[in-house]
Amino acid sequence: MRNHSYNKIYCWEAHSNHTISFAADPMGYIVENNVIESALTQVAEKLHNVEIRRGVKVSGVTLPLEQTTSPVTIGLESGEELETDLLVGADGANSFVRSNLEAPTLGWMYNQQGIVCTLESTSTENDSIAYQRFLNTGPIALLPLGKGLFSLVWSCKDSIAAELISLPDEDFIARVNNALQKDARVPGIVAAMENVSSQLGLLEEPPETPLFIAVNGKRAKFPLGFSNSSRYIGPRTVLLGDAAHRVHPLAGQGANIGFRGVEYLCREIEQNSGRHLGDYRVLNSFETKLQRHVFPMTCFIDGMNRMYTTTFDPIVAARSFGLGIVNKSPLLKNLFLDGARN
Repeated sequence: MRNHSYNKIYCWEAHSNHTISFAADPMGYIVENNVIESALTQVAEKLHNVEIRRGVKVSGVTLPLEQTTSPVTIGLESGEELETDLLVGADGANSFVRSNLEAPTLGWMYNQQGIVCTLESTSTENDSIAYQRFLNTGPIALLPLGKGLFSLVWSCKDSIAAELISLPDEDFIARVNNALQKDARVPGIVAAMENVSSQLGLLEEPPETPLFIAVNGKRAKFPLGFSNSSRYIGPRTVLLGDAAHRVHPLAGQGANIGFRGVEYLCREIEQNSGRHLGDYRVLNSFETKLQRHVFPMTCFIDGMNRMYTTTFDPIVAARSFGLGIVNKSPLLKNLFLDGARN
């Protein structure tokens, strides 16, 4: 189980030599999912008022009428029924709880898969640096785990993902290194723009990336999509995480947005401790604040994915020149960092 801090990230693309880099000490932490699950389980097991049930399945949910004090009833496949003043649906993108709310959801699939695995590099010199390169088929990202290991998230078209996942490890590693290190294919209009950028001092060359030599463990893939539920709440019910919103992994914000929802919910409950748990006014306040945070972020991430999957030369030139401007502006870079952190 691994967790590791990083203090710099480089982002660049396959059709321009413009690069943007962000630095802070630390910028953030890469924490494997099983580390988080293990820590949360250890805390929960020590709480006298928490009961953990494993291997049980929910067969149905009965919601009370709006703005009543009646509980939510949860039916289990065993025939047992549970009652609760507040049901939290954190059951993933295909949420059973959300389906019971009958809340319209805006969403679509990207026809992309995310390939994930752990890679071993030749040295530990880059252990505090993250990398992301935008290819026209989707971004490839590498997140440091320490000791020369990196977590790979490679987003690519369904057909390419099927090919990559079936390759022998040595061939897969070769494709990873090529995707990261291959020279950019720079169209004429973009090259002209880069000359202007260079004269203005806006051009930062792409970084030298680690050389990867082995896959550490197994590879896996998962479908990528976008969704945002029109409602994050129902009668004595709350949606959290992918059950409420789902984003492309290119910005690494999916889990962070989910944790932010947990934070908002806990804060609202604590600040309204005199009200009944599941009070509609408390849940409505939670929903309003979280939607204001989540919707702009999800739209921005979706727009980034669409902007970087096009190869239309004028758009490539414009996005690259814009990247150069942001990279040389501490104010703009801090705005991006603050948006990601807050």
